[in-house]
Amino acid sequence: MKVLDTTFLIDVLRGEKETLKILNSKDLLLTTQINMYEVIRGLFIRKISDERFREVIHTFDDMRLLSLDNRAIIKSADISAQLVKKGAIISDCDCMTAGITLSNNINTIVTRNIEHFKRINGIQVETY
Repeated sequence: MKVLDTTFLIDVLRGEKETLKILNSKDLLLTTQINMYEVIRGLFIRKISDERFREVIHTFDDMRLLSLDNRAIIKSADISAQLVKKGAIISDCDCMTAGITLSNNINTIVTRNIEHFKRINGIQVETY
C-alpha cells in the first residue's frame, strides 16, 4: 500500500508520463482527505472552468481516501511536535498526510516533496 501525495496527484491531473509506472503498478494506491483538500484548494486558486473542476472532483470518486480520524490527529500532532523540537518544521498538511498514513499502518508516500517527508520517522519516500 502506498499513499499518493498532492504532488503526485497534480502530476497525474497534468498528464505527466512519469506517474504511469506508479499508476500501473499492482500496489494498492490511496490518498488522504488532506491531499484532496490541497488539490481542490489549488483549483479554486487557479479559477479553472466549472467543467474541469467537476472532472477533477470526479477523479476522487474512484480513489480510496484515508480520513483524518482521532488516531491520525494524534499521530499528526506527535509528528509536528517532534519536528518543531528538532527545528525541522514542515507544513501542517504534510504532518497530517504522514499522520494519516502511519496511523493506517502504511509507511510509503509517493511524492516529489522528498525534503519534507524524509524528516518523518517511519515514512519511506518514493519518488517517480
